[in-house]
Amino acid sequence: MLSRMLAACLGASSVMGQCPNHPHLDLCSASTTAEDMDVNGGGRNSAWMAWALPLLAARPSFVTAFFALAVATGADAQSGMSCGNIRTFYQAQSCCGESERALDFSSSEGSSFSNSVCESGSPVGVCHCEKAMQLLSQVDGVQFPVEFCAHMAAVKPVGFHDQPICEASDAGNNAAYLVDGMAGNTNFPHGNIKVLATVGEVDPTTGAMLTGCTVQTKRGVPDGLGAYLKDASTVRLIYQSEAYGQPHEPQKDTGLVTSNPESFPWAVNSKSASFTGSHIHYIDYDRSMLASFMDDNAPSKAQGMVKGAGNAVSKAYNLKRELVGPRNRTGDGLQPTTSNVHESNVDVNGNYIVGSTATAPSKADWLMQSLCSAHLEVRHQWGNGMGVEDDLFITNEEWITYPTDSMPIGLPVHVLNLATGELWATAAFTLGGHEKVVEVNSGHRDYVAFVPSGYNGAFGLSDDSAVLAARNAAYSRTDGNPYVYPQDIVPTKLYIGKKNTDKDGNAQTTDFMARNGFEYGALYGFAVDCNAVNPSRDSWHQSAQRGTVESFEKDGSWEFQDAPAGAPDGWCFWNSNGKDSRGAKTEHVLLRDRIYDFQGLPTLLSNGMPDSIPATYTVHQPESNVVDLIELGGAGLRADGNNQTMMHDRSRDKTTFEDPRAVVLRGGFDAWFSWFVSLTRTVFQDVDGMEWIAAANGEDYFVIHEDGGNLYGERKFLAKVGVPMKYYFVAQSGGSQNTRELASISSVAGVPGRATSHEFSGAFDLSGLLRKDAAGNFELTVGDVTGKKRALEAATPINEKIIAVNLQAHSNNAGWADTFKTDRVAQVLAYKPRVPA
Repeated sequence: MLSRMLAACLGASSVMGQCPNHPHLDLCSASTTAEDMDVNGGGRNSAWMAWALPLLAARPSFVTAFFALAVATGADAQSGMSCGNIRTFYQAQSCCGESERALDFSSSEGSSFSNSVCESGSPVGVCHCEKAMQLLSQVDGVQFPVEFCAHMAAVKPVGFHDQPICEASDAGNNAAYLVDGMAGNTNFPHGNIKVLATVGEVDPTTGAMLTGCTVQTKRGVPDGLGAYLKDASTVRLIYQSEAYGQPHEPQKDTGLVTSNPESFPWAVNSKSASFTGSHIHYIDYDRSMLASFMDDNAPSKAQGMVKGAGNAVSKAYNLKRELVGPRNRTGDGLQPTTSNVHESNVDVNGNYIVGSTATAPSKADWLMQSLCSAHLEVRHQWGNGMGVEDDLFITNEEWITYPTDSMPIGLPVHVLNLATGELWATAAFTLGGHEKVVEVNSGHRDYVAFVPSGYNGAFGLSDDSAVLAARNAAYSRTDGNPYVYPQDIVPTKLYIGKKNTDKDGNAQTTDFMARNGFEYGALYGFAVDCNAVNPSRDSWHQSAQRGTVESFEKDGSWEFQDAPAGAPDGWCFWNSNGKDSRGAKTEHVLLRDRIYDFQGLPTLLSNGMPDSIPATYTVHQPESNVVDLIELGGAGLRADGNNQTMMHDRSRDKTTFEDPRAVVLRGGFDAWFSWFVSLTRTVFQDVDGMEWIAAANGEDYFVIHEDGGNLYGERKFLAKVGVPMKYYFVAQSGGSQNTRELASISSVAGVPGRATSHEFSGAFDLSGLLRKDAAGNFELTVGDVTGKKRALEAATPINEKIIAVNLQAHSNNAGWADTFKTDRVAQVLAYKPRVPA
């Protein structure tokens, strides 16, 4: 331990004129033995500091620097500094036998040593917080919370935290599970879970901080994610933070969520414009270390395998293909910006319109609103030229709130070129806002296919909106009835795009969006004979075994209320609840390589873009009782003594939660049973995260994540596809009645706010990137275009996979999380399944 070595050295009455150059003794006197020294960096640092400080008090400049080092490093810290750095500096300063000599930090050795100490003590390079705060406070508009420097100590490098937020079962009264900064019950029944990254951690080189969801909102944090090979030794993980700004739960006086709901800004286009709200981050991991991270003897922390992290976007383009520029901040900031706008924030005249009462951001030009789930697609992922032409990450603004009298443009999907960091807005999937867009195999080298899902107009508007009136003034519905507001009136959709083709149908191979099929294509909706099939898809589920930018009334989101073009009489788009009423929202979509539900598509595409595509709609799990299909594996215990085979929410009692004991006292067991059943769901509720995982032996699995307001913790499952389905319980997290939540305890210390829901979200199979051959060499090469990644995934047994998972912890919004506007302190996790064969 460095503190003990230095204390022993300086505390001795040294009379030597030179320091011994022994590899272990270093600074210490010749009488000190190796047996006396702690050279392994054990956990005895704090005890030695108690008496080391008085001995060092005569040399304040050195004491200050070294104390920062000793306190900050300890057993868990990682830095580029070694004991040899200290010895070199100590000897270069001629300190041996000269205990009163003043130190010179202006020399090259001194500067290097000082920088090393600073980096060890603070991953963002703030060595003297009080001095820095004093200086920066003189800048106009800069204010610091009283707790700023105390909270600075909580800022750690990416991968530092190793305690997962989620639990296997509720903590109950087990004191070992009720310690802030430590995990709860981690005896996960169907696989191991470890932490890859935690929101609020920073890249020590750049100071870039990982973000989650906007402080004080109820949903968000790390959501969609994916990974690819940056180079032969590096896996780059991409994730987005689903952050909300002004539009969520506006205050009556300001229209804002809170007095300061914005996440810290990120700059684009040579810092000419900035965004608050959602971010897109990258984290680079050492490939070999990641491959062994889930092994029994692997380090508990991911920190040692992190190569770097930061914002993934350098340039942002709008729908007009303009680089997004600064907003007109004149006056209240709502005045027209006449060019280079971020279209989701403005109307066609450039007026800023975000919020039920429009309110502009205070710290940035634009709001990147609620980037929800996402998908990462690599070039030619099905081999033989099939698939997109570039590695890309597809994300989407999901929902927003506009004033009732506004005329919005809508919410685009955004496509990130992973090679260049350029983010491109597209209207290819309509501008109704989307939850997720996933590439599927078109089966044809010249075309791409995507399945988009989303809410189709979740803008806080309804039938009294100006945009609906404008739609009905300009267009007539095919059945003669007026249009209704289109939110959640949408079928399952399939987009077909022609690669290397511009919007006019001409060949174009150099433009990123045209090259990847986003410029020239068609959007198809699943339609049925409504004379033979219930027009309400929800009811069936319950019973089943670049161009001109115009306002939203002209968008394709409305057209699912019309009859499908060219279809026989009586056919309709199979929306969730018909064409006149909202139904269940369309959440996550996923792909499956083994079976195509539109098997004739390659043949159809050989003759150009088809008018229609024959398809089959299959339900694997109806909205029916799943209690007996769930395997808890001895875990899943809830705070109320029941278990997670049932989902317990307050959907039928949204304003109050009645103590079950009071129910019993009032009406006995019968009253309790009726109360319990009224709040208990035996079906899946609000599944908000899904991914289809192909495994060896032809097995298929679903990753299932709920977001239903479970009072005792949202559930995570790994489902084996079959008849019947089998759902393996993996973990639970959060919940307003969860024991750790009520005790204001989190595995990340100093951030718990009020007890509330958590949510598992995106998932990504890493096995194709990490699989090795019999000789121990990685099988996938960088830039592979043969489809090998998917083949390797499908050849890997489920229990040998590592699956990256995002966990959103909405209660972790206080303390240093609030100070640094990191948004919710949540986690990116690694999950290695362990399910029965």
